[in-house]
Formats: sequence, C-alpha cells, structure tokens
Amino acid sequence: MDFDALYRGESPGPGIPPMTTPPWDTKAPKENVIAWQTGGWVHGEVLDIGCGLGDNAIYLAQHGHRVTGLDISPTALITAERRAADAGVDVEFAAADATTLDGYTDAFDTVIDSGMFHCLDDDCKRSYAAAVHRASRPGATLLISCFSDANPPNEQWPRPAVSEQTLRDVLGGAGWDVESLEPATVRREMDGTETEMAFWYVRAQRRMSD
Repeated sequence: MDFDALYRGESPGPGIPPMTTPPWDTKAPKENVIAWQTGGWVHGEVLDIGCGLGDNAIYLAQHGHRVTGLDISPTALITAERRAADAGVDVEFAAADATTLDGYTDAFDTVIDSGMFHCLDDDCKRSYAAAVHRASRPGATLLISCFSDANPPNEQWPRPAVSEQTLRDVLGGAGWDVESLEPATVRREMDGTETEMAFWYVRAQRRMSD
C-alpha cells in the first residue's frame, strides 16, 4: 500500500478507492497509547514509529516526553507538524523507512508502534524488529498495538492478521523479550458504523546483552 498516496487523497493501491480522511484519523491519541502512558511504560527518549498524523506523538509530548515521530509518508508529516504547532508542543518529525531506520543508533529508550507492525510483510517485520533494536538502547521498552488474527474476514475493510506466534518469533529473534502480550477489543467508528476490532497489545524489553 502506498501510504503517501493515501494521505494525499489518492488511491493507495489497486482496487482501493481514494479517501478524504484515513479511517484511523481520530484527531486524538489511541486508547493503547493513553494506557501505556498512564501505566508508566513510556520513559526516556521516545520514538513513535509509523507516527502518521502525529496525534500519539503530540499526546506524549504534552505529558513531558521528548518524542521523535518517524513515518514513511512526507504528506502525513506535514499534517503532523501542523497539529504539533497548534498544540504548542515540540516533536521532531522526519521521514524514515521503519525497516532500516538509517541514522538512528542507540537513540531511544521507548519505542511505540500503534498500528504499523501489521502493515509489514514477513521479511519486513524481521527487518523492522532488527532496525528498532539497533535504534534503541539496552533495556529499552517496545510497545506495539497491532491487528490480531482473531478478526473475522471483512471485504470492505480487509485487515492484516498477526498471530501471537509471529510476534514472539519476530521479536524474540531480534533481541526482544516479550514481557506482556494481551488480546484487546477496540470499538471504532467506520463509515458511521461502530465496529469491533481485535488487537494485540505487546510490551517487550530490549535484551541488555544483545
């Protein structure tokens, strides 16, 4: 999927109609990010990877964190920068490929990923986990929210499916110890209809020796 085309209001891929506003644009931080913040899991230098329109990064900056927001879509980042300015907070936004994170090494203590992991194919998931490992410091916390394989098929809104085993294999193989992996059900409004979606909420710690 071409996410920059999507944010430009164009079709992001064959058979996918253009949309004025992405369905995940709630103009507010996601429930999982609020839970991570209130639970005390966000600390030190923070990376919001796949930050999109910036609302999660802005929320964390409002709570006193130094936040870097990275996304592959320059168009999304224009909106993110405007929203941060309107909110009166300082977030460093930059375009980056999450599977390489070139230019970032030993830079972050917390990485949040709210809805990006499930967008990657298997090879890119492994590259992502290794890149985030390299970009973070020993003992860093990785917080992921991604679609679960418990979601029923939906032709109108097809969703990628991630299994518990995939999360454990990919993260464990890249030097992350999964400390918490919980199923969650989130209710969102899609085209005026409230829809239930199944997610995984993951908390992992970067191994000290890797």
